[in-house]
Amino acid sequence: MEFQFETMADFFDMGGYALFVWLSFACTFICMLALFIQSVFVSKKIQQGVKKEAARAQRIIDARVARSEKMRLKRETQDSEISRVEAAPTNSNSNDEVSHEPKT
Repeated sequence: MEFQFETMADFFDMGGYALFVWLSFACTFICMLALFIQSVFVSKKIQQGVKKEAARAQRIIDARVARSEKMRLKRETQDSEISRVEAAPTNSNSNDEVSHEPKT
């Protein structure tokens, strides 16, 4: 196998086209590096957004559970008040006396 260039200086000179060749390599490397850095930042931003959305969803679920619990307690309180009113003895002694008297 024979190399195209005899010395390293010839390799870096690229037969007189070194400016174009190495500039294209540099541009390609810079673009790929920028793409990699941008991808890392976007990935982190997306992960943060997913975490925020998950936390928001959990807060919504917790709020719904708390609201359901509050409504359940309110209904139980109302039901107990209704049953207490229904079970309370009525003061109907005067009515009983009147109803037991013979009608004339």
